[in-house]
Order: sequence, then C-alpha cells, then structure tokens
Amino acid sequence: MKWLVVSAVLLLLTACESSAPQVAPPVTDVSATSGAGGGAVLDARGIGAVRLGMTVAELEATGEVGGDVTRPEFSCSIRELKTAQGWVGLQDGVVVEIRVEAGGRTPEGLRIGDSRARMHEVYPGVEQYPHGFIRQLDAETGYKFFFENAGDTLTGIGLVRADRGCLT
Repeated sequence: MKWLVVSAVLLLLTACESSAPQVAPPVTDVSATSGAGGGAVLDARGIGAVRLGMTVAELEATGEVGGDVTRPEFSCSIRELKTAQGWVGLQDGVVVEIRVEAGGRTPEGLRIGDSRARMHEVYPGVEQYPHGFIRQLDAETGYKFFFENAGDTLTGIGLVRADRGCLT
C-alpha cells in the first residue's frame, strides 16, 4: 500500500511540473549568414562577407577573419574564418579558397556531418578526385567536399578557384 501512495504522489508531482510554463531560450538573429536549417551558408561567392577574389585589405575589412594559421601542409597563407569554423586561403594576395569544417552548409542544405549518400543526393553530378569530391559551379569556381579520416561523414566543404588550391 505504501508504494501505491508514493506512486500517486510522484504522478501528481510529475503532472504539476509538466503544466508549469516553460521558458524558451533566447533566439539570436543570424539571418546575415544563415538560412533555413541554420549554420553559416557557403555559397558560390563565399561565406558571410568573405568572397573568393578579395584582396587581403578587402578581406580584413570584413572583420570576419582572424590571425594567420598557416601550417606546413598549406601552399598559401591561411587566415582563420570567424563566420564558421574554417579558414580562408590567400595566394598572391587574393582569396583563392574558403573552407568550412564545422558550423556551415551549402544553400542546398548539405552540411558538415552529412553522409556521402546525402552529398550525392544533393549534388548528383559531383566527381571524385584524389582528395575528395568536386562539383564545378562555373568555369572558375567549384565546391570541394572532404571526408577526411571520417569514413562516410562529411568533414569539410570548400569553395575554390578551379586553377588554385592551398593544400599541398
């Protein structure tokens, strides 16, 4: 009988708690860099105010890049991207590559963490190359998709000039 009383009290308390008003977390407006589905959008031009073809001065003026993070595996200078986790590659003083490694997506909704099958569904014409997959957007630019050390999980999305790249 004692367990019946305890059960009834617990049920009553649970019912009271669930009817209490819930406080929603604050909503942050990120409309400048994200669309439906959240995450910064890497489109055919760039991400946020960062664009392929910008000079170093134009890039710095955006306020969307941090310091130099160049490492030996890069063939050009690399700046940290602030809009999403990733980097911007500069060659001869011009942005030639933008790479997102977390917190980003394409306009068509492909996002970091998606599967290879999802990539092929969103971009049926994607072609494999030695370091990942590429989809030409026009004669000068293309998306690159990377699955580095993650099997079937997308770990990076890049926007790159067709004739250049920053990884050696």
